[in-house]
Amino acid sequence: MKEERRMRSIRDMIHNPYTASRSMGVRLLLYWFTMALLLVAAILSILMATGVLSHPARQLAGALDIQQRNTYAALDAQMDDLTAHGVALSEKLGRELDAFLAAKGIPFDALNDDPGTIAELEKRLYAPLSSTLSATSCSGIFFCLNVTANTSLPDAGALRAGLYLRYSGLQPTVASEQDVICFRGAAEASRGLQLQMHNRWNPELNTALIPGSERVFSSQAARPAEGSLWAKRSELLDTWEHVMLLCVPILDSSGTVRGFCGVEISDLYFSLSHDTVSSTYGNMLTLLAPIDGDRLDLSGAMLGATSGSRLTADGTLHIEPRKYYTVYADGKDFYLGRHRLLDVVTSDGIPLAAVTLMSANAFRSYERGVQFAWFLGSLLFLLAMLAVSAVLSRHFVKPINESLAAVRGGTTALVASGIPEIDELLAMIRARPVGALPPDVEARLCGFAERAGTLTGMERTILQYYMDGYTVKDIPELARISANTVKTHNRNLYRKLGVDSFDELKVYIELFAACGRSGELLNQKQE
Repeated sequence: MKEERRMRSIRDMIHNPYTASRSMGVRLLLYWFTMALLLVAAILSILMATGVLSHPARQLAGALDIQQRNTYAALDAQMDDLTAHGVALSEKLGRELDAFLAAKGIPFDALNDDPGTIAELEKRLYAPLSSTLSATSCSGIFFCLNVTANTSLPDAGALRAGLYLRYSGLQPTVASEQDVICFRGAAEASRGLQLQMHNRWNPELNTALIPGSERVFSSQAARPAEGSLWAKRSELLDTWEHVMLLCVPILDSSGTVRGFCGVEISDLYFSLSHDTVSSTYGNMLTLLAPIDGDRLDLSGAMLGATSGSRLTADGTLHIEPRKYYTVYADGKDFYLGRHRLLDVVTSDGIPLAAVTLMSANAFRSYERGVQFAWFLGSLLFLLAMLAVSAVLSRHFVKPINESLAAVRGGTTALVASGIPEIDELLAMIRARPVGALPPDVEARLCGFAERAGTLTGMERTILQYYMDGYTVKDIPELARISANTVKTHNRNLYRKLGVDSFDELKVYIELFAACGRSGELLNQKQE
């Protein structure tokens, strides 16, 4: 049986010349595929090293840095501009106040309990107030003097004379297209100036509701700019709005603080002024917010447009710095962003910061999209590379297989593979003598052929039938002999040829046929 298996392996080697070709095809397929992967890996490494492709968090950090610089620059410029206009307004009002009192020949305190003179003064101070409102990016403007029209009222300690102008029906248009109404001021002054009065109008300002008013009144500043401050965001009395006020002291010629003036930024105005910024990672929001330690106070913050988020001016956000961004969280919602403190003075001493935020959920959605895109892209790329590699491998191996087939078929002309080394090898194979085999195989075949020469005429006839493809069952009818006689001839045939079974005999027959040497089994002369 061992001998039979060995002969079968020799037969398979002769009958399966494509084994090496298939192996070469697989190897080439893997080679092309590996080279493609290495090339792509090298390209991706270069792109990542140069920053063209980077981790989403790193990309977000770059986008946040850019937007934060823009946010800070915009808010810093806006607050500087408002402060400058507020200081200029204070100086104008101080000069007009001195001129008015001098013309009347009365001291400042004489204005108390004199509503007529107060109304006259308000009308005189309207011009610088109105011109500043038109030239300033704000939602309202005001001045408040440290006098009251009726000192006998229960709340006279907080009520102060002044004029407060606001835009009505605020829209994202230029100031000249807005309607101006009187929110606070003497009725006589409003009628004289032909100003429409707010539906929640009052004649005087309640300074108790203006954060930092007492601090401004008691300021010892030598110049208006030194005593100016930003009052924290608070509810505007008798309205649904919240505002942030700039308060600048008004000084008379002696340097005494006689009141304060300033500008208003309402929630609506701030929202209209600072729209969301669209980005690949989600909408970026602008905030002007107090920061106390590691907490961002939303209740005291001015919010730009908040589309794409659930952010509201309520509660606080815990600040947690991370590697690529800062996380702002309230336990339920999470935001990613940056912040930077502004150089401004506040009424409560808590610094204000320019803040850029975006929803963490929006960024997570972007990350998942990127991951899926990379997965799908990688899968498609791998499939494409497999297809390309298969085509290239087949293209490379095909001429080699054709050349081998020509050699096996005995074609006279050599079929070139296009590969010099392969063509040279095939030429050497074709130059090999016909029937040349390894020495041990050649010896076995020659020995078998010699033993075949010892067969009798009937045994040679039976061997011929086997070579023609007939089986043992077919022999009695073909040779016109009995089955027992066939068995006797088969035993003699196996003994003389040195085989143990019909299967082993068939192996030898197939080997002689594969080598084109079948005639050697029948042309031997009987001794």
